[in-house]
Amino acid sequence: MYKRDYRLPAILFAIVFLLACAPIAAATPVAAPPVFDPYSLNTIIAQTADAAATQTFVSLPTSTPTVTATRTPTEVPTSTPTFLFLIATPTVPSLTPTLEISSNPYACRLSAQDPADNSIISKNADFAVIWRVINVGANSWDANSVDFHYFSGEKLHKQSVYDLPTSVPTGGQIDVIVNMKAPKAEDTYTTTWSLRAGKEDFCKLHLTVQVK
Repeated sequence: MYKRDYRLPAILFAIVFLLACAPIAAATPVAAPPVFDPYSLNTIIAQTADAAATQTFVSLPTSTPTVTATRTPTEVPTSTPTFLFLIATPTVPSLTPTLEISSNPYACRLSAQDPADNSIISKNADFAVIWRVINVGANSWDANSVDFHYFSGEKLHKQSVYDLPTSVPTGGQIDVIVNMKAPKAEDTYTTTWSLRAGKEDFCKLHLTVQVK
């Protein structure tokens, strides 16, 4: 015969009683989800950029860069046309005459004289006359056969004959020097000298002075 078990209802009753006596725990409110602020994202980006810029500035070297001065370009002046005036220069003839050689065996040409004709010489004064002559003859003047001597006029010389100091070829020149003495009386005096080859006189030279 079936026997009823009265223990199960007693256990259930005990559990219900315990639950009823236990303090009811306060329900923890669920936090509302945060409201998204669209401007906070811009603030975060700006703060991040400022922090990066600050970090970059700190990492840069502290030395001050040297500034190189830039040369100021010079103003180029406006070009001005230049006018050229061509002046014809007259041709000046040469003062040196062309040396013409004579067909004569002996010939000369006077190129200089000191003192010049009509120079004033003091009375009784010693002086020397220098004739510079060029050999324009066909033959050279041999120092052993050509001399220089008094020819005519006033005898102002101290020595009447001089040998050539050296031979003179055709086209060459030589100075012939004669030592003289002025007379005691005031007057105008002229004396003549000549080169001589053997018995032939050529190249007659004259001197006129005023004695005062």
